Amino acid sequence: MNPVTMAEVSRWLPKGVEPNITCFALTGAERRVLRKRRPVRPSEWAERHRVLTMSALQGSWRNSVTPYLAGIMDAWAHNGVEEVVVCKSPQVGCSEAAHNTIGYAIDRAPGPALYVYPDQDTARENSRDRILPMIKSSPRLRSYLTGAEDDEASTRINLQHMPIYLGWARSAARLANKPVRHLVLDEVDKYPETASKREADPISLARKRTQTYKYDRKIWIISTPTVESAPIWQAMMAADAVYHYWVRCPECGAWQRMQFDFIRWPKIEGKSLDHRKILSGKLAWYECAYCGAHWDDEARNRAVRLGEWREIKTGAEIFTYLKAHGPRTVGFHIPSWLSFFVSLSEVAASFLKSKGDRIALRDFWNNYMAEPWVDYQIERSEDRILALRDDRPQGVVPGHGRVAGITAGVDTQDNGFWYEIRAWGYGLTQESWQVKNGFVTSLDALEQVVWGEALLDTEENEHQVELLVIDAMGHRTVEVYDWARAHRGRAFAFKGEATMSKLCDFSFLEFYPGGKGRKRPIPGGLTLLRANVNFFKSRLSSLLEVAPADPGAWRLHAECDAAWAAQMCVEYVNDKGLWECPAGRANHAWDCSVYNLVAAEVRRIKHRPRAAAKKRPVDDRAKRSWVGSSGSWFGR
Repeated sequence: MNPVTMAEVSRWLPKGVEPNITCFALTGAERRVLRKRRPVRPSEWAERHRVLTMSALQGSWRNSVTPYLAGIMDAWAHNGVEEVVVCKSPQVGCSEAAHNTIGYAIDRAPGPALYVYPDQDTARENSRDRILPMIKSSPRLRSYLTGAEDDEASTRINLQHMPIYLGWARSAARLANKPVRHLVLDEVDKYPETASKREADPISLARKRTQTYKYDRKIWIISTPTVESAPIWQAMMAADAVYHYWVRCPECGAWQRMQFDFIRWPKIEGKSLDHRKILSGKLAWYECAYCGAHWDDEARNRAVRLGEWREIKTGAEIFTYLKAHGPRTVGFHIPSWLSFFVSLSEVAASFLKSKGDRIALRDFWNNYMAEPWVDYQIERSEDRILALRDDRPQGVVPGHGRVAGITAGVDTQDNGFWYEIRAWGYGLTQESWQVKNGFVTSLDALEQVVWGEALLDTEENEHQVELLVIDAMGHRTVEVYDWARAHRGRAFAFKGEATMSKLCDFSFLEFYPGGKGRKRPIPGGLTLLRANVNFFKSRLSSLLEVAPADPGAWRLHAECDAAWAAQMCVEYVNDKGLWECPAGRANHAWDCSVYNLVAAEVRRIKHRPRAAAKKRPVDDRAKRSWVGSSGSWFGR
């Protein structure tokens, strides 16, 4: 704008009025606020302005070290997203990602912020060791400090334009009377049930602080899981959209979600090496599910750097989904094997160390799998099992597009075969519905029951059993082997093992069972399915505790009787942490259910996208352009 002269100003004024102009100069803070700034993603901002001081990799923040965090930080800033839930393993860097977004907010979207930690000591330590150093080590953030020593207290940091409060879950006073725009709830599974005897739970109290900013608030809920009923898993299940991280094989370029089942380690004569040798020698590797390439830790890191987040039901890329559906609450699951800081050998060693030790197994489940543990010593009752019945008659599949796949489990006895056919829903909750169950005396009759006619849902759509798992360990092993060979591709002979290094595995058999010198070759050989039945029995026990109206319930059809329910209540966990059936008690229904869980795991039904059953073609999206891919960002 051209400067205005005094003569020009005089022409605007009434006659006889002399101009009296006072000039004002804007402060540096006012100039920063009023300056038009180019939009920037939080992940981009972090690489420019975040400096790590307490880290194994000190210095400027690099998204390439923990690439999965970049998508989470950017999703946090996406228009419409209010709440980010992260269920994660330790050592994956998620708390630092939350710090990055608060730093971004200080610079780009100011507003009062509140961190809530489990206890007072943790809150003060994080204020002193992480939050203040984050601000002081960054030239951009340091410019917002007031310079007053009193403004850098351990429970409140006053900046020129916003306060940062530190609270803890056991103090209702620290969670009250503070309107905040930015809220970080860290390690929520360590919070007490209530902040005090007369107050609500800490998470609810803290959420109320954001009501003033209900149109532009941003909330983090972060924790390593403990049990299914604890806050982080409940928040994940309640999220509008949940995302898994898909990596890309550096060898063949195939997209896949990394799973523990594909972490391998050396064996000698079928037995795993000692966990200490695997850890010290870094002997474990990850096997590509498509080309079989062996990824060491460095190759794993490359695969993760090429990855992206995808919505679990549709398989859509995260920002495509956010733009199309606008979820308010988004959830992310981060197991340990995605982390640069956790070696594959550490994961394998932890699993092997947990054999026969329920405490160690719980540690592995929570801290490496990043999934909740269930106390499996809950006694089951017949009435509770029968309460899982719905109003469908036997033989009817649930409709409305809820079914992702159908499996069958068969328990072999000398006089016949117990069977159960079960339909499975989409998603990690493993929601399922019993379709048929019963007993037949021959394999021909079993074949007729399972595949003889199509199963119809409530809209008259046809469904087929895609995989049957049949117990082969008993007096009818040869007969079952031959029947499974006749149905290759849709039936597996099965052997359960109390402990094994993987959840499921396959063995190729060349001979029928028999004593030394009496083995007969199996024509064409046989693929024998093996599984850790102790794990799947524990999983079944937890599913049976889910209320019938809740996600993940183990539902039964309306005609399921008390005899079937009684067989579901027999087995218990012994002192060694292994499931055991009392002598003389029938547990066929229980075994059929376990075999169905194994079949669903083998077919990976819970990971199927709801809309697109076809495999996505391999494409090069690792360097996806930002422009036009994710909508706008708040705080512009």
